[in-house]
Amino acid sequence: MNTSQRYHHMLKLATSLGVALGFLLLSNSTYADTSQSQSATDSAVTVTTDSSSTSESTVPTLASESSETQSAQPVENTDANVADSSADQQPTTAASDDSTDEPSVTADNSSADTTATSSSTDDQSDVASETTDNSTDTSTEQPTESQDASDESTQTDTDTTTASSSTSTSDKDEITVDGIGDSTDPAIKQSSDNPFINFFTGITSGIAASIIYPLVASRQGAQFISHFRTLLSPNRWDVSQNWADLDQKYNPDYVKAYYTDAQDWYDNRVQKETLEVPFADGTGTARATYIKNGDSKKTIIYGQGWTTEPEGMGRISKMFYDMGYNVLMPYTRGQNSSDGEWLSFGNKDKQDWVNWVNKIDQVNGKDSQIVLYGQSLGANTALQYAAQGNLPSSVKATIADCGFSTIPSLIYHLYSGAANSLNSITSKIGWNLNGSIPLVPFDQLLTAMNGINKLVQGFSLDDVSGITSVKNSKLPTLFISTEDDTFIPDTETETMYNMSTSSDKKLWILDGHVGGHASASNAVQDYMKNIEDFLASATSSSNPSSNDDLNVPATYTVAA
Repeated sequence: MNTSQRYHHMLKLATSLGVALGFLLLSNSTYADTSQSQSATDSAVTVTTDSSSTSESTVPTLASESSETQSAQPVENTDANVADSSADQQPTTAASDDSTDEPSVTADNSSADTTATSSSTDDQSDVASETTDNSTDTSTEQPTESQDASDESTQTDTDTTTASSSTSTSDKDEITVDGIGDSTDPAIKQSSDNPFINFFTGITSGIAASIIYPLVASRQGAQFISHFRTLLSPNRWDVSQNWADLDQKYNPDYVKAYYTDAQDWYDNRVQKETLEVPFADGTGTARATYIKNGDSKKTIIYGQGWTTEPEGMGRISKMFYDMGYNVLMPYTRGQNSSDGEWLSFGNKDKQDWVNWVNKIDQVNGKDSQIVLYGQSLGANTALQYAAQGNLPSSVKATIADCGFSTIPSLIYHLYSGAANSLNSITSKIGWNLNGSIPLVPFDQLLTAMNGINKLVQGFSLDDVSGITSVKNSKLPTLFISTEDDTFIPDTETETMYNMSTSSDKKLWILDGHVGGHASASNAVQDYMKNIEDFLASATSSSNPSSNDDLNVPATYTVAA
């Protein structure tokens, strides 16, 4: 066999590995595919708050909750350290003077354990440990760190449990394209020091990237992935998936009744209309489904996730409708009825949201209130819009459900999952891959994908960072995730919470079996309760990023 033949054989092998990597990524459990959800640990749900309010907010659990005694673990607030580390990057702003105590709410039939930790942002250097005896004997609270000494515990008639997430954040949740070259972590910087090998794996990684990128970022590729996943799990978008893998403590019987009715409501009963605004750059038209709720002046803008179907969004929208909100569901560029052939991961969609906000303000009038919401990619679109600053006063808060901290971190977690899946095969013949994919080092794959993205869309993957967004947004923000999310780990949400500069922020992580990625909304009662409590406070305070004008800032193209 001559040199040319060997070269062609090696290229064929590299191409095969690239295809294998693509399908391994496809096989990762995500998006309403609950059959492959990873088992979660038995730690309690984590809810952490950081607000300018001086009173502690507790989230009550259900009256039907088991009365067995539970020992709670401490939650550590790392905000002070995060603030110090980012002080030279972001200007400091005074916390809002508005302080609103959340009203106590009678417990419903939900049964999830929750954590509520409140801290004063005015003086995070004062740390006090405080142990509170609950009014009932069913729960034992442990001291919580970084709690202001002046905070007073609020007694409730229901049990509250303090707990920490079973996983911890790491530098794997803060990976950037720009920083990968300087990494000394062999799990991240996998390329060889041998120039010849490095050159060759650069070629093979480029081939793999050229296969994967169009699958995840193009309209046709995303549709193919969605159809392929449906072939693997034909019922993945069926309404039954909302309770198929749900722990009993989240009341699956109630969830079944609620979502069965929500499906009929969206399909047959509620009136829907299609709204349009031009893309901010004038290259096409963005479209959305709009559900008007009587004379309500409050609107949820619901960001679409990657390959998320409108029917799934429609079922979830009923929760916000039941809370008294109008619901606007914009479809991202390159998905569903919106124009565009490429998904911009929120980079260009955030500019289009300027037009959506302006349109909703015109519909609602001077009393308009807008809450930004999204799951997965939709969460990052909402965060990126919120980070632009100088927002209309109508924009009150952000709810980010299972967004990514950075795209490189998301790619790393998917890459690691694919490598582990492949290793389960190769290890049977004694070949341990040690977290890497043969001929496709992670750092070279990421670099190649970023190069393709720059060539096709004109921006770096670092430009769509959730971490950067939360560092630049002052809006009240609720961060949500689940411990059984194997697509975007809950640690990425926790990392964004820790790095957020908002003076009114809250972290809620659900434990146990909830349903995998973007499944927190399966726990309907707890989901609505936590969101309602958060919005009761957030919408009553002034917008620290506001220009106190309903007009959209002139620096952006306004279409509506």
